[in-house]
Amino acid sequence: MNRKRQRIVEKIEMIEQRLANAREYVVRNLNVEGSSRLHFDDWEGRSGHPAWMRNFMIPALLKGRARKEKSLQELEAKRKDKLLRLRRRAGAKRPA
Repeated sequence: MNRKRQRIVEKIEMIEQRLANAREYVVRNLNVEGSSRLHFDDWEGRSGHPAWMRNFMIPALLKGRARKEKSLQELEAKRKDKLLRLRRRAGAKRPA
């Protein structure tokens, strides 16, 4: 569980960094050509067309961040449920 949570937190941090880069880039309103022919590095928030970032990239990253945060909440709920089940099971074994 902890490894899953750690990976998700790292991905959220990466998304936050990319969002910050993209927002700064959109404010500058420059169109910097990416180094890759397929423009995969545009998702880093340092190159690409500002309109693409404003209309597509930033909303996509926000949706992805929301999904990651929801999965973190689900992991936390699952952990709490498991601890509760263990406590109930331990309490049921005691003679009354």
